[in-house]
Amino acid sequence: MVFIDEYRGVTYSIPHNDDGVWHYKISPKRDRRSTARGQPQPPMPEGYPTREAAIQAAERAIDLWLVPA
Repeated sequence: MVFIDEYRGVTYSIPHNDDGVWHYKISPKRDRRSTARGQPQPPMPEGYPTREAAIQAAERAIDLWLVPA
C-alpha cells in the first residue's frame, strides 16, 4: 500500500517497503514542473529509517522547492 498525501499543494507518496527503508516521491502538478525552479530535490538514495522521517523529508524538500528565489 502506498501512503499518498499533499503538502502545500504538492502531492507526494511514500511507497510501502519490505526492507525497513523508507523513500518518498514528490509529484508536482504539470504547471509547477514547468517553472524556472525545476523539480524538488530528490530523496536520499539510502532512504530513511521510518515512514515519519520520510514524510518530514518530503515536506522539507517541498518547502525548499517553494521558497522564493
